[in-house]
Amino acid sequence: MRAKEFITEADMPRRFYHGSMVKLPVGAILTPQDNYEENWQHTDFYAILETYRPSDMLGHKQAVFMCGNADDVDLAGGGTEWLFIVKPLGSIERHDVNWGSEISMLISDGHSSDSPDIIQAAKNYWDGTPHVNEQVWEYLTPSAKVLRVEEYQ
Repeated sequence: MRAKEFITEADMPRRFYHGSMVKLPVGAILTPQDNYEENWQHTDFYAILETYRPSDMLGHKQAVFMCGNADDVDLAGGGTEWLFIVKPLGSIERHDVNWGSEISMLISDGHSSDSPDIIQAAKNYWDGTPHVNEQVWEYLTPSAKVLRVEEYQ
């Protein structure tokens, strides 16, 4: 089952949060970062996730990232100066960040980027499969509107 089909109304968080290092005003429209690849290409999971990304899914560089609770923003790699409550503008995909951590662990254990375990972990990420240990959900959307701004705590 694909992530876009996997999200039901019951799965939707009550609020979406986005972390930022820059304060923006209420009403600002968040769009994907121009330098996303530059900032994340050094990680051992980014290229692998993008290699195995289905063509109908948003690429990370084409997405605004959100979490369903404020505590997950830092875990998902979001900025930690400002916390925005946002309204997604467009489709929403849900992915478990822990599959990226699984890929990193497999790489550090000597798996090649095309090993079956790594391919399966990437597939699980894109399919919206909950990780077996715990879940940290990130939500991707093409853009989002800032509804509220507060300092990250």
